Amino acid sequence: MLLLEALDQIPEINRVGILDAELRGISYDSRSVQQGDLFVAIKGEKTDGARFVQQAVHKGAAAVASETPIESGLGIACFLVPDARKFLAEISRIFYHDPSSRLNLVAITGTNGKTTTSYLMDSIFNRANIRSCLVGTLGMKIGAKTFHSEHTTPESSDLLEFLHKAVEEGCTHGALEVSSHSLALKRVFATRFTVGVFTNLTRDHLDFHKDMDGYFRAKQLLFSPENENRVQSAVINTDDEYGKRLEKQIQCPVVRFGFSKNAEIHVLDHRSRADGNDLDLATPMGKTQFRSRLIGRPNIYNVMAATGAALCLGIGLDEIRTGIEALEGVPGRVELVDAGQNFTVVVDYAHSPDALENLLKTVSQLPHEKLITVFGCGGDRDRTKRPIMGGIATNMSDLVFATSDNPRSENPLDILNEIEAGLRSGPAPYKVIPDRRQAIRNAVWTACAGDIVVIAGKGHEDYQIIGTRVLPFDDRKLAWELIHERMQAEQ
Repeated sequence: MLLLEALDQIPEINRVGILDAELRGISYDSRSVQQGDLFVAIKGEKTDGARFVQQAVHKGAAAVASETPIESGLGIACFLVPDARKFLAEISRIFYHDPSSRLNLVAITGTNGKTTTSYLMDSIFNRANIRSCLVGTLGMKIGAKTFHSEHTTPESSDLLEFLHKAVEEGCTHGALEVSSHSLALKRVFATRFTVGVFTNLTRDHLDFHKDMDGYFRAKQLLFSPENENRVQSAVINTDDEYGKRLEKQIQCPVVRFGFSKNAEIHVLDHRSRADGNDLDLATPMGKTQFRSRLIGRPNIYNVMAATGAALCLGIGLDEIRTGIEALEGVPGRVELVDAGQNFTVVVDYAHSPDALENLLKTVSQLPHEKLITVFGCGGDRDRTKRPIMGGIATNMSDLVFATSDNPRSENPLDILNEIEAGLRSGPAPYKVIPDRRQAIRNAVWTACAGDIVVIAGKGHEDYQIIGTRVLPFDDRKLAWELIHERMQAEQ
C-alpha cells in the first residue's frame, strides 16, 4: 500500500517529506521496526516514542508520525498528528483492510467475567461450527492455534493485524476482551463490534482511572459514538448499578440480563453443584436449561452474558446450550489442583475486592472444614484496594496467608503493611509471609482433610514480577508440587 493512499483517508495531518513511499508495515516500538515500516511515536506512561525516532529511521522506517514536531532532514516522510494513539488505530485499520468490518465480533468489557465469558463464546462458536478467533487475557487464538499477547487487549496495530489474519484464515466471528485501559488508550478505536457486552463494574484499576466515575467513563466508550465502534446490540448486566446507568445512555438495542425478572434474560431457577450450576433461564427466544460445569454465582452471570451475545448473533438456543455445557473450565479461574490429596486446592485470578469476595463466597458453599486463603496485591497498582481485600480475606476465611503477588517496583513489605491494615479488622488468624512460594507451602502443609485452600491473585500467570525481573512462577504447578511433596513425606 502506498503511504499517500493511506494518508488520504485520514484528515488533520501535517505532511512533510517523501509521501509516495510504499508502506510495508506499522510499528509503535522502535526496537521492532523493519525496512519500509511506518513508525508511530506514541506517548506511554513512562516515555515518549518521539525520543526513539532516530533509532526507527536507522532501522529502516519509511515514515514517522508523532504528536510532537520531528526534526527535519531525516530524508523520509514525517507528519504531525493530533493524537498518535488514535492515528495508530486509524492507519492500522486502513493498512489491514478494516478486518473488523468483515467479522461478527463480540466485545466483552467489565471488571470481572471477561475471560470466562469470552471462553463461553468461543465454545458456543465451536459447537455451532462457526470459525472464530479469540482475544483476551490468556492470549489470542484462531481455532486451536494460539498467539501470544502482552495485554488483555493488544495495541491497535497488533490487534488489527491479528484480526486480518483471522479473516484470511476463514474466521467469520470472534470474541474479544476489551479492557478499560484499551478503551482509554484507543486500542480499539474504530474497531467494529456487532455485540458489546457489559459484565459489571467494581473497584479496580483506580491507579489508572483515579476514581470510579473515570473507570466507568472508560467502559462507556465502547458504546459511545465517540469511539466509533458502531456496536449494533448491547448485552448489559442490569443487576449491576453501573449497568443500569449504562443502559440509559445506550442508543442501540439492549438485551438485559440478571436475576431480576425485568431483564430479557433472567434466572428462573438455579441449583449450585460442587462441580457446576444447573440453570433454568428465560430468554427472548423462550425458556432454556443449562447444566454448566462452571461453579459459583458469578458464572451464572457469565452464562447469561454469553447467551445474550449469542442470541444477538442469531445463534439458536440448542447450539448455545451445547456450547456452554461443553466448556469444562477456564485456565486460572476457579481451577482445581488435584494430586490425589484429601483437601481441595483452588487457584483463581481474583485480584480485586469484588472478585476475591465472590471467589470466597463460591468456595465457601462447597462442603469443607476450614477455608484457608493465600493472596496478595500487585505493586504499582491501585493501593486503595489493599486494606479492603485484607478485610474481605480475614472476614471470609478461617486462616489467611498474606503474601506477595507481583510486587513490581514496590517493596513487598510496604504492600503487605497496607494489606495488614485490613487483616486486623476480621476474626480470622493470619500470617504475613512475603515469599509467595513459602506462603503457598505453609497453606498446603497446614491444610487438613476436608479443608479448602484458595490461592488467589495470579491464576493462569506463569511468572512473578519482582523489580524489573520476570521470574518463572506458576501457582498451579507449585501447588501440585507441594501437595505431592507432602503426600510423599507422609507415606
